[in-house]
Amino acid sequence: MTDRSPAREMSVWEALTSAPARRPTARGQLEADVAIIGGGVAGLSTALHLSERGMGVALVEAQSFGAGATGASAGVVAPQLTKTTPDAVRKKLGEDRSSRLLRLIAESGTHLFDLVARHHIDCAAVPAGFIAPRMGANSLTVLQDVVRQWAPIRTDLRIADMEEVTALTGCRGYRAALVDSTGGGIDPLALARGLADRAEALGARLYEGTPALQLGRAPGGWKIVLPDGEIVARRVIVAANASNGGIHRALRGTMLPLPVVEVATEPLPAAMRARILPGNQALTDLELDVFSIRYTIDGRLVTAFPSSNGGLPEELEEKINRRLEETLVVHQPLRIDYAWLGQAAVNADLIPRIVRLDEGLLAVQACNGRGLGINTILGRELAAYLLGDRKLAQLPIADARPISGFLLARHIPRMLLATALFAKQLRRRLGMA
Repeated sequence: MTDRSPAREMSVWEALTSAPARRPTARGQLEADVAIIGGGVAGLSTALHLSERGMGVALVEAQSFGAGATGASAGVVAPQLTKTTPDAVRKKLGEDRSSRLLRLIAESGTHLFDLVARHHIDCAAVPAGFIAPRMGANSLTVLQDVVRQWAPIRTDLRIADMEEVTALTGCRGYRAALVDSTGGGIDPLALARGLADRAEALGARLYEGTPALQLGRAPGGWKIVLPDGEIVARRVIVAANASNGGIHRALRGTMLPLPVVEVATEPLPAAMRARILPGNQALTDLELDVFSIRYTIDGRLVTAFPSSNGGLPEELEEKINRRLEETLVVHQPLRIDYAWLGQAAVNADLIPRIVRLDEGLLAVQACNGRGLGINTILGRELAAYLLGDRKLAQLPIADARPISGFLLARHIPRMLLATALFAKQLRRRLGMA
């Protein structure tokens, strides 16, 4: 098998999504009620929700809308926690704060798809559900306990046993799965561009190609220094994901980077398409070496491969197909048409949060690979909070928490993934899996 990939550095979303006219760069002296740094889903959702309620918003994006983690994601909408449980969140945050956060996460998928429908955003939204399978012998018991922990918050989760998991997913090796009917898939780049269009139509001023060079105090609020001007605002939201640390020093070393290679195959042959995710759900498993699949609107399979060195691995097509062959009940070699690098930002405790940096200065901090749904609903909550609507704002807000030993800790996610992949390969060679 060859390792050809004609669009190696291009995401499938760039190919599927019509490019809009580029927004202008910000120039001169600007003023706003709220200034937002970052044009991913978190910043754009906040801009839209604020504009809906009449606030004067100015948003700056260093590149183009959705060009960062949003547009480089797989487009999976997963209204779930990552590698943690509701009880662990309750223990960490206490009953009141945890209940507010868990309710937001539980609602995040429904909110996203409802928002898209309400604003008529064309982003290939597929609210067909999200499946989170698990391999261990005790998987059924473990997932039943997870559903029990969610029960005070939500009743829309169920468990699929091994036979049903195979039928639902076309994947083998899984003993049970958590099935979330409120999740699904979406074109993340089209989502970002659609949020931008709607926010702008409601009065938000949006700028691309405008990096925030410096952030500091100003009379009555904050000043963002730009290459060709500045914005003065009473309040500022920092929503630049992995770049947050470069904007405010308190955010340095507070998130762990997790690079991931995303790929999209050629459109699947009919025999495979009929067996693999026949219900068109999105799947991300609960194993350490995460396996994830979903379909694009034109029938391509989007999947991921952990990046051990932060780049595209050699013989990518062969490695992806080997992983698919090991997991799928039916497989034939697939051409990789698109491959691109994404990067999740991970909090040490795996709990998404809004960080309070100072009076009138907040930051959206790491949704641990669940950003599309969670960051969208956080935009609603940030708007409510900034407008003083404490009845609506369920937002748990925390202080910045630098990760101890960050220079070493930042390598841990990749090391764990590499170890898990090696262990799985070894088990297969020894006939243990």
